[in-house]
Amino acid sequence: MQSDKLGNKNRATVNEITKNLTTVLTRIQENDQSIKKDLESLKIENANEISVGADKRCYLVQVNESSVKNLQNVHSDIVKKLEEHFSTPVVIVPYRKKINGKLFRKFRGNKVQRDKTLSAVYDSYLEDLLYPATIVGKRVRYPKGKSRVYKVFVDPLDKESIEYKVNAIVACYKGLTNRELAIEFPQQA
Repeated sequence: MQSDKLGNKNRATVNEITKNLTTVLTRIQENDQSIKKDLESLKIENANEISVGADKRCYLVQVNESSVKNLQNVHSDIVKKLEEHFSTPVVIVPYRKKINGKLFRKFRGNKVQRDKTLSAVYDSYLEDLLYPATIVGKRVRYPKGKSRVYKVFVDPLDKESIEYKVNAIVACYKGLTNRELAIEFPQQA
């Protein structure tokens, strides 16, 4: 049962974090029958431990892209149970193939599909990282002497669902895309 949850069976090395998450997900699936059906198609492609700050860490879990719809049905329940078990923030995103700089050669003479562009992939990562919350606006700031900072405004009604792990989301986005991110909750007028 446990080997079925691991995405790539041909991979020679599977890290310990992935094994631990797989066993915990299997245990959750066995104990809670209400989410069992949605978790059956879920496979962990990769899992990493990301440093958030001084002596703080979070888990970034990448699952197969085909199970995203089922995952979104039980996303908040699974994240809460994983965070209780590991006592650290857990962020779940679908595994997207990396876009390389030679993309134009593949589509020579044709236009590149919008969902294959680097900007679209990074935007979809951002939406997946902030999943239960709604993005209200986006800005790009260019501070003097620094690289650009992507500012995201999240709906204030969703503040309680992601406020405790804002630093973890920023660190995961930096790890996935190498972009600086700032998350803000605008005041309601």
